[in-house]
Amino acid sequence: MAKRGIEVTVRRIPLEVAIDGVEPMEIATLVGMVEKRMGEIADRTGAVDTLKLAIMAAMEFAAEVYLKGSDNSAQRKEETERLDEIILKLQSTMNRGLPGN
Repeated sequence: MAKRGIEVTVRRIPLEVAIDGVEPMEIATLVGMVEKRMGEIADRTGAVDTLKLAIMAAMEFAAEVYLKGSDNSAQRKEETERLDEIILKLQSTMNRGLPGN
């Protein structure tokens, strides 16, 4: 049986929204974020078509998620390089301390 969503309104358009793992109160917060972003885009571009505003907002949110993932990837690579350096230093130190080296 499909999960029943909550009724929300975005730019005077009624929607039933159900998102796995997201509570109704959180959905209300997300609706507010979408409304705000669509308003900002409308102010910035002069666009009035709700569908265009929704797509532009979706693209901006997707770009933020994408860029955040890219930042994490770069950070992960940097951390891995640092760990590799530490491991090499530890191995070098341990090898010097062994008898016969």
